[in-house]
Amino acid sequence: MKLSVLRKDQLVPDRWYVGRGRTSNVARWDGENFLTVGYEGEYPAVKTEPYYEEGSGCFQPFLLVDEGQMIEPFGKSGWDAHYGKTLELNVPKTSQSYGNSGVEITTLSPGGR
Repeated sequence: MKLSVLRKDQLVPDRWYVGRGRTSNVARWDGENFLTVGYEGEYPAVKTEPYYEEGSGCFQPFLLVDEGQMIEPFGKSGWDAHYGKTLELNVPKTSQSYGNSGVEITTLSPGGR
């Protein structure tokens, strides 16, 4: 899979992106800057990284992170609806296995569950 950097006008506020940054390669776009997790000394801290442009900025976004949809929640409201047994992601239509990690991704046909 080859990805090109996303333009600023393609970014959605309050969503996470995979890319290349000074302190992290995953960041949340706040509509103006990216928020990443870095360190100040030995302590984790939220860092601000501007959108990378020629001559300035720190974070280049390449891919919007699909945060998924809970399709088997523990309940119908509040945190019970947020957490559950099965999360569905929109990933490419292939099966992928990640070695010995115990993670296997199998996608379904559109509309299939």
